[in-house]
Parts: sequence; structure tokens; C-alpha cells
Amino acid sequence: MPLKYSIKDENSIVRVSVTGSPDYLELDRLWHDIIAYCKRHNFFRILGESTTEKWQDADAYDHAPIFEAAGVTNDYRVAWVEQNPTAREAIKLAEAVVNNRGLETARTFDNIADARRWLVEESS
Repeated sequence: MPLKYSIKDENSIVRVSVTGSPDYLELDRLWHDIIAYCKRHNFFRILGESTTEKWQDADAYDHAPIFEAAGVTNDYRVAWVEQNPTAREAIKLAEAVVNNRGLETARTFDNIADARRWLVEESS
């Protein structure tokens, strides 16, 4: 299933919704689009929610170079919720990979309320 996503403003937070089965090029385009939106609107908080197919571990390791190429820096805060339980572990692995490479900006959550709370608390 192709990757589909939307990016919008939700109370000074960039709200991203993603469905489908991502590949490297689609993930790269997604993150470039997210950061371009952030720059256009001068936002630094990103709240993502996805329902994706199960990822391969290699997909998780791709996130560090994708984040770097897209311009994700420690100025941004990324809170992400994966709704598909079979994809959740790979998302958590992507979080660890990104954070271990010095971009300590991303966290995964089990629900939107906790993710939003972390974003708001971090920016206070």
C-alpha cells in the first residue's frame, strides 16, 4: 500500500498523519515535506500519528540519514504514535537509532495524549 500523509497546523504544532507501507524514498520525501512545512510556519514541534505496515529493521536504521538530510536538528521535537502494534517495535528502534546518533529530539508514545503532553512540556 503506498504511503499517504497529511501535514497541517494544529495549535502551533505540526500535525502529521501517515498510512501505508513506507519505503526509503517515501520516508525521505515525508521528512523533507515535514521540515519544509515547519520552516515555512516557524514551528518546531511535530506530532505524528501513523498506521503503517510492519517495518523491516533496515527501515528503522534509515531514519538517521533521512533525518539528517531533511534538516531535522535538536531544535525540533518529534513525538510519534504508531497505531499498528506490529510496526511499533520498528518505530521504537528508529527512535533509538536517531537518538543514539546525536539527534535527541524524537520520542515514541503509545497514545496521542501523552505525545502532545510531552511536546507542550518540552517547549515550556
